[in-house]
Amino acid sequence: MTQSAAPAARGAPVPDTQLAVLRGMLEQQRRFRLDQLEQLQRSDQLGLLSGSDREISDSLIRGARAALRDVVDALQRMADGRYGRCRRCGTALAPERLEVLPQVSLCMPCQREEQADD
Repeated sequence: MTQSAAPAARGAPVPDTQLAVLRGMLEQQRRFRLDQLEQLQRSDQLGLLSGSDREISDSLIRGARAALRDVVDALQRMADGRYGRCRRCGTALAPERLEVLPQVSLCMPCQREEQADD
């Protein structure tokens, strides 16, 4: 389901106090991922890696980029006022879920459905 086709949002929005805490967590994750990518790319550029080490590094770089993309997307959803709602069905995400994974964009039922589609 596309974002524009999502049904009307259900559930309470994220309270401003929790939103501020979650934004801080996301900013911290963003800084961590940027630092991680810089270090991984520096090792690669210096030619310190070879063979399986390069494969491991490439895998770590892909994972860090994906994690950074999720964090940046979450920050954009905050800026747009869409944060805290499932991007597929519009249901409010559980506060406990956001505290553990502040970058999450799907409710558990939609995440299970999306994983089953993969």
